[in-house]
Amino acid sequence: MLSVISVGSLKASGSATVALTLASVAAAADIPVVLIDAAGQGELAGWAAKAAHPAHLSYEQAADIAAIERALRQARRSGAVAIIDAGEDEATVRAAAGLADRALIPVRFSPISAYSALVTDQMLAADARRDRKAGDRCFVASAITVIGSGVARSIEAIIGTSGTPRLPIGLSQCAAHAAPFALGGTIFTLDDVAAAGLERARVEAARFAQAVGILGAAVESPPVRRFEAQRQAA
Repeated sequence: MLSVISVGSLKASGSATVALTLASVAAAADIPVVLIDAAGQGELAGWAAKAAHPAHLSYEQAADIAAIERALRQARRSGAVAIIDAGEDEATVRAAAGLADRALIPVRFSPISAYSALVTDQMLAADARRDRKAGDRCFVASAITVIGSGVARSIEAIIGTSGTPRLPIGLSQCAAHAAPFALGGTIFTLDDVAAAGLERARVEAARFAQAVGILGAAVESPPVRRFEAQRQAA
């Protein structure tokens, strides 16, 4: 199981949703987890202010890199998994990825998001080469939705220029994944009448976390499954 995961891209692309979902799965599985909010965009801060955190999940704001490192040291001392929402600030995304066991680069189903994800990937690859690290990272679909085939081909063409793996499972764009930000809690603690599709979102989240490495071994070489296949399955 991975102990530190960062989530971030140079364009707003659903990093808060990905980070909260992973932390929610860990907490639901009784795995201690620290959700480190380094994004500075207010989404996780707004969620945390609702004070409906489940057991095993703690929240830490990190205004700078030093604060991220302090939060990680505390997580290690307590034996907790750490999920860093690095947002879209370049310095924060780079620093968080450098501290993580695996860096997730979220991609929304739009050419702008895909291009920003590609630039992020290139930046992190250059950092890894300079530091002589393996640089474990992958693209993840953060809001799978039905889009036109022309747009899908454009996204595939952009992401396809990189050899970085794409996680075979992503998160759908749905009311269930958005509900915790509006109501507090997580998709595992909200009542089933709070939002449509909660049960499907829970199953999807668990499969997603398993593929990332929250519930066991991470997927080292994901089977080739283009984002197009995820789009069609939405």
